Amino acid sequence: MSKVSRIGFTLAEVLITLGIIGVVAAMTMPSLIANHREKETVVRLKKAYSTLSNAYIGVLNEYGDPSTWDVESWDDVALMFSKYIKNVKICKLGTKGCFASVARKDLLNNNVDNIGGSAAIVINDGTIVSFGAPVGIEDALTCKNLNLCFQFTVDINGDKLPNRWGVDTFTLHATKDKVIPRGGADTHARQLMCNPSSDTTTAGWWNGSGCGAWVIQMENMDYLKCVNGNQKYCNKEYYFN
Repeated sequence: MSKVSRIGFTLAEVLITLGIIGVVAAMTMPSLIANHREKETVVRLKKAYSTLSNAYIGVLNEYGDPSTWDVESWDDVALMFSKYIKNVKICKLGTKGCFASVARKDLLNNNVDNIGGSAAIVINDGTIVSFGAPVGIEDALTCKNLNLCFQFTVDINGDKLPNRWGVDTFTLHATKDKVIPRGGADTHARQLMCNPSSDTTTAGWWNGSGCGAWVIQMENMDYLKCVNGNQKYCNKEYYFN
């Protein structure tokens, strides 16, 4: 009598295979999710940078450079920009509705500041952009302080967590003729503002706020690998000369 060849798998073999797949998935999913979030951050920050740069061209063409603006507060500046960005919501200085009034964290996850109540706009993809400067508006718009006229604080995912500098919150500078990300050439304290191996801050210019130049130009967030303990990434300078 001829023997019949066995076809298919036993239940035990199927369960073992599924178990192996589950273990592999559990090991790879965190990395895949992190990579997806990184790519999404790069895309959203580059979009915000492009949107604000294009709007600034319109503002400059209509009003001239900031040293000639007849404004009384950052609310006026937010309104000027809203004319050149479609479908924006405006949050006036001192009101709620844009940035959450909660402590924001720096690159190394320390609680550092609260930026609620800023004059700001919300772009149609949910990105929040505030307007301000380290000095009063009259002094700021002379464009003679710290190589900028004013600055944008950009939170690429609105009020969603982690509300952390260098992760979802970045700073862009407006000079007399263009927008540049902090961490770029000639921006104030750029060597300190995206330093994944130091707690150093400079007078409220939080570590992580200057990571925007790296993200935009290199299209990655390698500095977070250093923050998370991979020493291979701790010797780079995450800014540009």
